[in-house]
Amino acid sequence: MKRIAVLGLGYIGLPTAILTAECGYKVFGFDIDEQKVQRLNMGDTTIIEPEINIRLTNALKNKNLLISASLHYADCFIIAVPTPIKSNNAADLSYVMSAADQIAKRIMPGNLVLLESTVPVGTTEKVSQRIAELSGLQAEIDFFTAHCPERVLPGKIFKELVENDRVVGGCSQKACELAKAFYNRFVRGFIHITTDKTAEMVKLVENSSRDVQLAFANQVAAMCSTAGIDTYQVIELANRHPRVNILSPTCGVGGHCIAVDPWFLVETFPNDTRLLKAAREINDQKPQQVLAKIMEQVVQFKENSNEMPTILALGVTFKPDVDDLRESPALKIVLELAKKTDHINLLVYDPCAPTEDLERLRLPYIQDFNFGLEQADILVILVKHKLFIQSGQTQLFDNKILIDTCGLMHEVTKQTAKDKLKGALKAFNPYETVNF
Repeated sequence: MKRIAVLGLGYIGLPTAILTAECGYKVFGFDIDEQKVQRLNMGDTTIIEPEINIRLTNALKNKNLLISASLHYADCFIIAVPTPIKSNNAADLSYVMSAADQIAKRIMPGNLVLLESTVPVGTTEKVSQRIAELSGLQAEIDFFTAHCPERVLPGKIFKELVENDRVVGGCSQKACELAKAFYNRFVRGFIHITTDKTAEMVKLVENSSRDVQLAFANQVAAMCSTAGIDTYQVIELANRHPRVNILSPTCGVGGHCIAVDPWFLVETFPNDTRLLKAAREINDQKPQQVLAKIMEQVVQFKENSNEMPTILALGVTFKPDVDDLRESPALKIVLELAKKTDHINLLVYDPCAPTEDLERLRLPYIQDFNFGLEQADILVILVKHKLFIQSGQTQLFDNKILIDTCGLMHEVTKQTAKDKLKGALKAFNPYETVNF
C-alpha cells in the first residue's frame, strides 16, 4: 500500500491524513465541504490541536498530502466521517454510506477499506456489501474491509494516534492482515486483531461505560445538593478508597462519542440496554436541571433588587481546554439562556471556543474576562478550563451569585491551599525543593 485516501477531514480524519503523509504514504485527503478544502490548502486547519498547523503546512509543502473535494484512486481508503444521531436517537449513517458510495466509484482489486468512524454493530459489513453491490467486485475476495475505531483525546490526538493500542476488526483474515500492516507503519501501541463486529462493540462499550459512570456522578451531585453537602468533597473522599474511582459531575455529557454512542447500542439491542438508556436520559436531562437552577437565582435576584441580572456564562465547549462544541451541554444551556432576553442580560466567555462559531450562533460573547466579571451579577461556571483556575481572578467571584456546575471552585480552593503550603515550606527552608 502506497496511496492512502482519507474521507472526512475533521478532528480524526485530518490528523490521520497528516500523520500517514509524514510516514511516507502518498495521501489524498477528501472532503465534500469545498470551503474547508480551500482553507486546509492554505494551511488553516480550524482545529485547535498542538502542532497541527505547522504539520499540515509541511505535509502540503512536501507534496505527500493532497487535499481536494474529489476522491482519488488509492490502495487504502479510510472512512473518518461523522456518525451523529437523529432526533429519535437512531444512528444517522448517511455520511458513512455516502463515503461508501464514493469509494465504490474508485475501488480496485486488492484495495483495503478501513472504517474508523464509530458505528452500530454490523455497520462495517453493511459498508462492505454496499461497495460490492455498486462496484461489482466481490467483498473479501476482490477488496477487503476492516473496522478500526479511533480512541483519541482532543489536545493529544497526534500522540495518541501513535501510542494508543488499536483494535482492528476485519471482515476476513486477509482484511486483518492488510489493516495491521498499514497501522504498523506508525502505531507504536499494540494492535489487537479481532472480528469487525467485536471491534464495533468494543468502541461502543468503552464510551457507554463512561456515560454510565458520569450518570452516577450526576446522581451523586443531585443527592448532595438536596442534602446541602459539598459534592466534590464527597467524591474526593470516596475516591480515597483503593477500589473506588467516581468521576466528577458536570453540566451534562457532550462530545461526538460519549453522548452519542450508547444510543447505537440501545437501538441495536433494545432489550439488553435498560441501564444504558437510563444513564443517557439522566445525562441528557442535566442541562435542563442546571437551567432551572439558574432561573431560580434569576427570580430571587429580581425579587431582592427589582433589577434584571447580568449573567456571565463561563465556558461553552463540551469539555475543558478543547475548542470542540459538538453535543456540548454547556452550549445547550447558553443557547437557552440567550432566548431569555426579557429576564436576563447574558454575557458569554470561553477562551477556547472558536470565535467564528460563537458569531455564527449569535451569542453575546466577550473577549475580556475581567470586563465580564465586573458586569456580572450571576456567574455560571459551565466548563472547568484551566485558564479559569489559573487566572488569579477568582477572588472577584466572592461578591457574585455563583453557580458552579463543574467543581471549578473546589479545584481553586485546593490549588490555593497547595500554594500556601508550598510558600510556608519554602519560607521554612528556602533551599529545599518540595514536589507536589
